[in-house]
Amino acid sequence: MEPTKNHVLLTVEQKFQILEKLKNRRGIRQLSIVGKKLSSGIAAGNSLFAELQDLIVKEKLTAHHIYNCDKTGLYWSALPTKSLAAENEVVAPGRNKRKDRMTILGCANASGSHRVKLSLVVKSKKPRCFKNINKSALLVPYMHQESAWMNSSLFSEWFHFCSVPKVKKNVKKLELKKGDFIDG
Repeated sequence: MEPTKNHVLLTVEQKFQILEKLKNRRGIRQLSIVGKKLSSGIAAGNSLFAELQDLIVKEKLTAHHIYNCDKTGLYWSALPTKSLAAENEVVAPGRNKRKDRMTILGCANASGSHRVKLSLVVKSKKPRCFKNINKSALLVPYMHQESAWMNSSLFSEWFHFCSVPKVKKNVKKLELKKGDFIDG
């Protein structure tokens, strides 16, 4: 986009400076509506990290063999937690929190060449929207739990019936490719 008579191209820094000046001139600031402080123990993982390094060397593992999975919560109908407020406003007006939640579990190998399908954990065993649909026909593994949180039994079920078969299939495919490359 070329600058025209009425339009001037601005850099990102210039746009932020203009926004800051406007906020200061009008007395607008950002208020946090909800907040929690999270912390983690860095020292707790050092011994596990050393064990993992030894195992990788001993078993001659590559990035194709090492997988990581993590979960995230999705409040799919949540409202924003921050708002802009005028200088004289002390508190931003709030609403009741919507707690329509699902947990999404993702898993991939360290090289990024294989991703296990995302899995969903939701509250309802048989949601109305799936009335005439077989859950096994869905594109993602679908699990339910009263609070829509991942727990140890759901994780174990996912690990043994979703993750392990897919990982074994991928490792076997990699070994076949490696054998073809060496022979050919």
